[in-house]
Amino acid sequence: MNFLHFQILAAIKNIMFAQKAGILVLATGGPMMSGTQQRGMATLKSISLRLKSVKNIQKITQSMKMVSAAKYARAERELKLAKPFGEASQIFYDKAEVTVPEDAKNKLMIAISSDRGLCGAIHSSVGKHIRVRN
Repeated sequence: MNFLHFQILAAIKNIMFAQKAGILVLATGGPMMSGTQQRGMATLKSISLRLKSVKNIQKITQSMKMVSAAKYARAERELKLAKPFGEASQIFYDKAEVTVPEDAKNKLMIAISSDRGLCGAIHSSVGKHIRVRN
């Protein structure tokens, strides 16, 4: 239990004691003998609901962290498997010594786009970008 939970539980206990004694605790901390509660003060029910919602948010955040850590580990494993292919292709291109002739008029542009996910207008944007470059 962290310090924030300890403070909230202590506040709940103090409110419960004050309700049993018939004392109304004001925001300034001073007691007032009354049977009704001052406007703006948190009730025991609202504090406990707030505490439950904070705990639920913490659980959701923790599960999201676990999911992202699993996805990251999977991507890292796949990257390690693909690394030799990248190194081999780099060695091949270094040793091939391919040069572009100075009088070449044609250019080869290779466009790469996505085939998965919510990519929106990326396909048309890639096409437009290539047309502008030529």
